[in-house]
Amino acid sequence: MVDVKGFWRRLAELASAPTAETPRHPPSQPEISTRCALDFFSDRFLTIRDLGFFGQFSRSPNGRYVVGWSDRSPDGSRGGHRYDGEGRWILLEGDRLIAQGNLQRPQDGKVADDGTVLISDWLFGDGLDGVLAGFSSEGRQLLHYALAANIDDHALSPDGRTAICRTLNSPGSSDSCKLILFDVHAGRELARWDPESVSIAGYEFDTDADLVHVVTADGDRAGYDFTGRLVNATEWQRARIGRGDLNVIKSAIEQAGSDAASEDIAAILQGLAVACSTDADWLRARAFRAKGELLEKLGRDAEALEAYDSALLLDPQVGVFRRSEKLRRAVGGTSKTKPPPKGRLEKQADRFGMKHEVIELEKGENKLWRSAAFREWTSIENAALEHYLDGGWSGAATEGGLILTVIKAASFAKLVERNADTYIEALYAQNVAFDEDRYAIGDLLASVRRADIGQLRRNWALISKRSGEAPAFYPGVWWDGVEGLFKALGNERLAAIADRFSSAPYDLRAGWPDLTLWRGDEVRFVEVKGPSDSIHASQARLVRDLLNPLAHHVTLAEIIQAT
Repeated sequence: MVDVKGFWRRLAELASAPTAETPRHPPSQPEISTRCALDFFSDRFLTIRDLGFFGQFSRSPNGRYVVGWSDRSPDGSRGGHRYDGEGRWILLEGDRLIAQGNLQRPQDGKVADDGTVLISDWLFGDGLDGVLAGFSSEGRQLLHYALAANIDDHALSPDGRTAICRTLNSPGSSDSCKLILFDVHAGRELARWDPESVSIAGYEFDTDADLVHVVTADGDRAGYDFTGRLVNATEWQRARIGRGDLNVIKSAIEQAGSDAASEDIAAILQGLAVACSTDADWLRARAFRAKGELLEKLGRDAEALEAYDSALLLDPQVGVFRRSEKLRRAVGGTSKTKPPPKGRLEKQADRFGMKHEVIELEKGENKLWRSAAFREWTSIENAALEHYLDGGWSGAATEGGLILTVIKAASFAKLVERNADTYIEALYAQNVAFDEDRYAIGDLLASVRRADIGQLRRNWALISKRSGEAPAFYPGVWWDGVEGLFKALGNERLAAIADRFSSAPYDLRAGWPDLTLWRGDEVRFVEVKGPSDSIHASQARLVRDLLNPLAHHVTLAEIIQAT
């Protein structure tokens, strides 16, 4: 394991950090051309005891120069966000100090082969602002460009002529979310433009051709001339579409007319196939939506409907429900005998393989409901639970709190106290700090299959002891519910749920139906929806990936106001 304490102790030694007993005074400014003993620590930090300097550094491409910067007050007592106490930068040629200066909060220094320096100044205080500063090898300021936005990153050409910076979001500012190109030696802006919606990994300059290339994390390159024009737009678009970049694909779909070349349509569909195969459900849903929009535009309505339905299965709120219903009517034929129309929630229940039932409840003020006149006003979920309790069911309105607690209590022959408050998803994902808490999934599942009421009772006592009789992170979970659900499910059905859960613990901890009910050995999961509610993406995934494959009874209970 990494010796983290030793790492930070070494940093403290290099920084000669002041203490209350040994205050450090600001160092006097050293003479230019002073030769220094340089102590490099890792590939990031530099200390020069002769100069009283400790900070980060970078080298010029030719290795001739080193620029160092320190975002700390002169006495070294304060770093990072502050309101005074300027930081420092230095420039070395070999082991010789050749220039130095002060900025409020210097960051991310760069130095070119000719000794030109570029540094971001994050400035004092809380504002969304910054300064891009450039200096010659003699320390003369070449560039001082104030921006009404924070600076994300920047780069300097190897010859020191040209620089580029990227700004972060700054509402209301013309500097917000821009790529800005500079002539460093002239001290002026050359061009600015909106960056492509990609993950930027770096920048490369071709100063002979007056080009700067924005390089993405996956290796694609967008080439801009020094007026900000994208010079390889066609190649860039083709590459991004091939990678399934939805932002570029949607733009291409908007531009595609009825006369679009077949090879262009084929390329877009191929890119959509890549996007539709991603692991992220929200992204796949939007990819299927984009596919449906393209196919609908091409007049391929049946295929478009299929794509829309796929999108809705992944995320019911993806925004194509009405469009899909319109297409369904268009491609569904002209039969004179039609079944009664289904409501929106009933159609969602059908789509996800859920039962659908309507429950009438009395509606009060402030989103309060009750199942009968003699009941107290409560939340819609608790009122629905009362309805089922009156029907002979036992249960709890805790979403996934109850089932996850039962899994945790059953997964350990003896739960150790240090894991009493550890979320079960962290334990199943082995996302823990210490090796002794990384339990093998097979061992956890074997424990679930062997668990008995005695084991659950002992572990429940540890889980719940810090907050009365219910764990603080799952309020509403009580021992009666833990015991009742465990007996109703039995070891094998509980182990099957735990096994599915272990495949994606963090994804499958969310989206559990509102109610967990049992009667004898029958178990039901009920999602409660009011008049304006809809199924969310996490709920759709939980039902699709865990409950339906295990043949659990899942109901969408549509609540309407009793007349």
